[in-house]
Amino acid sequence: MHKVETIVCLIKQWDQDLFILLNQWNHPLLDLFFKRITHTLFWLPLYIFLFFFIKKRIGLSGVALFLAMLTLSDQCVAGFIRPLLGRLRPCYAADIACVHLVGVHTGMYGFPSAHASNTFAFAMLFWKLFKQSYTYRYLFFIWAALVSYGRIYGGMHYPLDVGCGALLGVGIGMAMYQVYKKVNSPKNTLAY
Repeated sequence: MHKVETIVCLIKQWDQDLFILLNQWNHPLLDLFFKRITHTLFWLPLYIFLFFFIKKRIGLSGVALFLAMLTLSDQCVAGFIRPLLGRLRPCYAADIACVHLVGVHTGMYGFPSAHASNTFAFAMLFWKLFKQSYTYRYLFFIWAALVSYGRIYGGMHYPLDVGCGALLGVGIGMAMYQVYKKVNSPKNTLAY
């Protein structure tokens, strides 16, 4: 058991050191950029466009699929994992002297990152659903990475929070794609 505790301590220390390195590399222009990019309302025009894009391509059931995926991702993180593990955000950590804060957050706990989970879940589901028809679908992974990095930059999450949130989101996106395939398979559509 002592060996496991040592490994956990080393991972936490590495995570904290990387956080300090990434968080302290800041500039007022980057503050403004990441404050905007991590705020949900900044992306509202994109979300409206995507609502109509998805509705046109795969119908209201596609919109419902994306909304269900985002709800599942968000509630899995905020409603289940965070309260269960209770890892404080860096901005609340007593052992970090100076955290550069940018943007907003809710709650004391940050593991895993809901921003990372939600954006990577969206990127993965979009990637899988539109792989035949949308060449620039990879841009959503760049968007997810920028939003996720912005949470480290803004002092809201450790790198491990973001990495685990991204992995969770990718998994949820893949699972929702499998659900979509199952529901829309020719065998199921003939039954109606």
